[in-house]
Amino acid sequence: MRTFTFSIYTLLFFCSSFGQTKNGINFQAKIENRNWDYLYIKDANYNTVQIIDIDTDGLFKATLNIQDGIYLLFDGVEYFKIYLKKGYNLQLTMNTNNFRESIVFTGIGAEENNYLAKESIFEVNYNYGILSNAKTPKKTQKLIEEKEKTCIQMLKNNTSFDKTFVDLEIGFYKNHSEELKKYYGELREMN
Repeated sequence: MRTFTFSIYTLLFFCSSFGQTKNGINFQAKIENRNWDYLYIKDANYNTVQIIDIDTDGLFKATLNIQDGIYLLFDGVEYFKIYLKKGYNLQLTMNTNNFRESIVFTGIGAEENNYLAKESIFEVNYNYGILSNAKTPKKTQKLIEEKEKTCIQMLKNNTSFDKTFVDLEIGFYKNHSEELKKYYGELREMN
């Protein structure tokens, strides 16, 4: 009887552990030349939703129990977007001396997050000066729309991406384009 009871408790333990992993997001990061002993997961309004502490092995590890979506990962100096979804098991490696170019994700959910890392490089390297130098508001708007179209096409070229991720990113691109139009419209009015 004692063996039977022990077996039942063991089975329940493993079932509950499996369920927790499936409902959570396993996250691990190995960061060379780290800026801080904490990583912060922040929402779109820069509110901290979770803090991940470094362990004795120099790794940041956590099971995240947050809503699926796009978040910002903050290392104390730099921000970058990440996509988190229940059931993901993500491992991140990066070197802060070569920040954006060194971001590499592996594990379940890596494909979308590696895309976000590449998107980050695209945004940093984009020549926003051409928008400032456009001669007319119509030309500025056309350039912004071309940028949005290029970004959406890059996204849609990856047919294996999670549909929710694609929808969120398309919404981000459209909002970003509207913000650019507003900003460059106001900039033009001031000049």
